[in-house]
Amino acid sequence: MEFDNHWKEYKVSSSNQRESMSRRDFCWAQIVGVLLVSIGFTAGILVGIYVYHGGPDAEVNCKNIPDTSYQSGSKTEQTTTAAKTTTHQSTGRGKTTADHMSSSSSTSADSCQTCKKGAARRPWDGKDPEIFAPLTADEMEKVNEFMITNNYADDVTTMSKVSLKINFLTFMYLFLPNKNAVLDYKAGKGPYPGRYARVHVARGARAVPDYMEYKVGPLGAAIMTVEQLYNDGELVFNSRPYDDIENGLYIELLNKEIKILEPLTKESFDGAYYPRENNDLQFWVWNGPPGALADERETRVIALLNPLAPNGMDYLELDFLPLSATIHCPGTDFDQWYIYDFYYLNQGPFPNATSLLTAYQNGSLRKFKLPDGYRKTVLDRHLPDRDTDQPFRRNSFLSAPRTYEPDGPRYSIRGYNVDWMDWNFDVTAGQLRGPGLFEVSFKGNKIAYEISLNEIALIYGSGSSGQTNVIYSDSSYAIGNYNGVVKSVDCPEHSTILETVFWQQSSASPSSSKSICIFEADGQSALWRHKAYEFQGGLRNNYLVVRISSTVVNYDYIIEWHFYLDGKIFTIITASGLLQATFWDHENPFMGSEKGRDAFGFRVGDNAHGQIHDHMFGFKVDLDILGTDNSMEVIHWKNSDALSALRSQVPSVSEVPPYFLTNWTRYIEYEIVEKETGKRINMDEPKYWVIVNENERNKWGNMRGYEIKPISSAAQTLSENHPAMSALSFTKYHCAITKRKENEQYLDSSSDTQRLDKPLEDLEKMLDGESVRNTDVVNWVSVGFLHVPTSEDLPMTNAVQAAFVLKPFNFFDKTPVYDLQGYFDTKTLNKTERPPQHTPCLEPNY
Repeated sequence: MEFDNHWKEYKVSSSNQRESMSRRDFCWAQIVGVLLVSIGFTAGILVGIYVYHGGPDAEVNCKNIPDTSYQSGSKTEQTTTAAKTTTHQSTGRGKTTADHMSSSSSTSADSCQTCKKGAARRPWDGKDPEIFAPLTADEMEKVNEFMITNNYADDVTTMSKVSLKINFLTFMYLFLPNKNAVLDYKAGKGPYPGRYARVHVARGARAVPDYMEYKVGPLGAAIMTVEQLYNDGELVFNSRPYDDIENGLYIELLNKEIKILEPLTKESFDGAYYPRENNDLQFWVWNGPPGALADERETRVIALLNPLAPNGMDYLELDFLPLSATIHCPGTDFDQWYIYDFYYLNQGPFPNATSLLTAYQNGSLRKFKLPDGYRKTVLDRHLPDRDTDQPFRRNSFLSAPRTYEPDGPRYSIRGYNVDWMDWNFDVTAGQLRGPGLFEVSFKGNKIAYEISLNEIALIYGSGSSGQTNVIYSDSSYAIGNYNGVVKSVDCPEHSTILETVFWQQSSASPSSSKSICIFEADGQSALWRHKAYEFQGGLRNNYLVVRISSTVVNYDYIIEWHFYLDGKIFTIITASGLLQATFWDHENPFMGSEKGRDAFGFRVGDNAHGQIHDHMFGFKVDLDILGTDNSMEVIHWKNSDALSALRSQVPSVSEVPPYFLTNWTRYIEYEIVEKETGKRINMDEPKYWVIVNENERNKWGNMRGYEIKPISSAAQTLSENHPAMSALSFTKYHCAITKRKENEQYLDSSSDTQRLDKPLEDLEKMLDGESVRNTDVVNWVSVGFLHVPTSEDLPMTNAVQAAFVLKPFNFFDKTPVYDLQGYFDTKTLNKTERPPQHTPCLEPNY
């Protein structure tokens, strides 16, 4: 009531005040209001005219707002300011910048159009199917059906109902055609070589089980044929790559044995036990190699805490536990498999789970216990999401800089053939080996027949049971099981994405994903530049990127090629993803006085040890410099007395000319490689490795060629007698040259690390002394890096790179970029040049 009375009094008072206002005050208020509106309106017009005509620093300001024009079919117009005009600048389009901007200023002033967004890709429209395109899902399904119908494989529809005693498809990818057949076809001298599939089959149904690879095709034909690529038994069943059926049998065996250890695991590992529904205690079962001998098969398994275990696919490999064992798993008879050699805190081996538990319970073992509640912290510590305990960085809420295509894409794609700025090539990808490029040409000149990833090798060093002497060749784990791109991370929004398909064992069906992204990048740097007194100029560095990302269980590899305007090709491979850690033993008897490291690396987490390893990437580089008859020239950097330098070219020289200030100089010597050989980087003896065509010379009389320049921080440090060096002999060389052969398609077999005692195919076998001069040669280029994990590698390894460059070497008469418009001014402005200009525009919704 009191509030109501006050409110009534306030309204009466206010009403009296309004009624007492004089008419004179009211008129003055109206006059002042009109004057203020008039002044504001006039000022607005003047400011608008000033801005419309440029002001001192005005520019078109196109806000990046959602664009609906491509959905509704009409352009959305946004008002904006006009661009300032300049003079004496050629746009390269037949107009000066002033002309160009004045012709578009009315449009810019009245509306801000969305940038062009043309589709770069169109379907393949050739008379024959693409030769190098990856297998399609439809092709895979038809091959699978054909293999089943013709009794090369069994009908596998539900993996839970099958065993190893059947014939089942494990991998499928494009069978690379005969090179000469491809070249004859492209030159109009031969028939279409056809498309074929390379199919891997585990033949467990045979009396003597083995593993076989087949050539199946031609794809799309009414009648297909099957060609066996090895002799029966040559590919040993026990040295086959891991498969999904085998993995399921591992789990079945572990379910029985680890149940016995429940008292140990519960007490040691914060209540965890195995098996149970949605368990977070899991076992890592992909620990290569599966034994050192081809005729045996044994897999070491290690316990780890992995809350993502129920999906059966993801592994958080940072919380390994001090419990390991070995599964004896040869042949197809699961009833003969068993688990033995149990270790706990590196104590053992124990022949079975019961004996380990007995030793644990009678107090004869050193024990370990995770803190209570530790398991609940695993995801928070290891998922790579933002750490909410940390404050945001200053200005991190602002959007980062972006690039897009103001005039639409400048490249075009037909199927899997790419064309950009006088570059042309085919891109492909295979399930085991990964991506590759074929038929690469620049400005109409043939550069390479093939540049493709062949193998990724990792060799670890660890003092932890179950993870000592780990060796991986990632081709046996399928480098090409692509999961697709991470949106806004792998590629810019304006990229064109191409599809890849791999054969999925678990469902016996093809799996498709959008995996290859292609885009033009702004290097935001100069490809060349010079600022002198009388002139200045340069060319902005733009390049085309072909990028594909692969996840091999815990590690991610990004393989990409950069094509430059001056004819260079950068091949770059980046590693990221999760570390494969080991358990950090806090009371390790082999640890020195510094309790944060040991002989195999550093402690990087609560119980995580970052074990040392390397990453070596092997590429096949089949250059065809203006034809297939090529040679390798090695250019040696030397330094010695001046007389020796002169005699390297003219042996008859007897004295040093007097113009040498000192009797010491730097010079180069030239060597044509005659026989197959492997080369290693030696920083004390620098060299150029150049593939040349001895029959083709540039204007200045020099052999035309391309240099192979590895950018690698790694060299193989293992001795020749290390058990992996036969299977992974490619890691010994940064560049090896061999005579090209159709039966030497890869630098190793995908099962060689499963048969270390007798690898089937390896680079060392290829280096058998054949002539490599003036013939079709292949270079096997290996680059990589050594990795000593540190605490900065958790929870996710930041990107580490290795690369090699293919660079024109006297291939042209001069740098080939001068057919492009760059930036150029002379002091008197009597000669100017500008790259093509664009009208500022809205970034499209891609």
